[in-house]
Amino acid sequence: MTLRSSIRMTGAALCLLLALGFAADKTFAAEEHASIDNFIGMDIGDVVRARGNITSVLRSLPRTLNKGSDVRFLDTILTGDDTRAEIVLIDDSQLSIGDNSELTIDEMVYEPGKKGRGVLTLTRGVFRMVSGKINKQDGGTLVLNTPIATIGVRGTDFWGLQEENKLTMALIDNGIVEITGADGRTVTLDTPLQAVVIERGQPTPAAPFNLTPEQLAEAAKTVTY
Repeated sequence: MTLRSSIRMTGAALCLLLALGFAADKTFAAEEHASIDNFIGMDIGDVVRARGNITSVLRSLPRTLNKGSDVRFLDTILTGDDTRAEIVLIDDSQLSIGDNSELTIDEMVYEPGKKGRGVLTLTRGVFRMVSGKINKQDGGTLVLNTPIATIGVRGTDFWGLQEENKLTMALIDNGIVEITGADGRTVTLDTPLQAVVIERGQPTPAAPFNLTPEQLAEAAKTVTY
């Protein structure tokens, strides 16, 4: 066999491997998408307390949420002025949403003893979450996306406010919250009452600051009755 024919065969083999890998990736992505589609619209929580104007939108179909309403996989929850919503999710996570907020439950897959995954997106507004069991099981993850940063959460009570050009995150109790800004830098909150402010277009701060009692009280008022 000549060197040239060997190179041709190697190139052909490489193309075949790349094609097979691409096909496998497409198959995996299709299967993952199909598995998520199977959950859309499923009941993954309940509204346990409500005040004001609360709407949920699922696949462009709106419905009003009141105390006792189901919360569903892929719901986008919208709140108006002087509004509060308290939700308990299937893993016993407690989610409180304040005024003029938009929060989507992109994923919430939990089964006792198995690896689970929760993904939320806070587009605007304010929330507080006491995470439940989903990120306390081996391999379980809880992620919060915002327009300014991505937040990974490990077993904790945390609060966040997404304004037009600024994100404020605070750790309320023991646990770890890792906030990665658009510049790829990550700041970690690992001590109760640590907080960070990230502004759009600005570097992610290298370290958090500590909330004062007055700042903590102001944060609490945004989600309590």
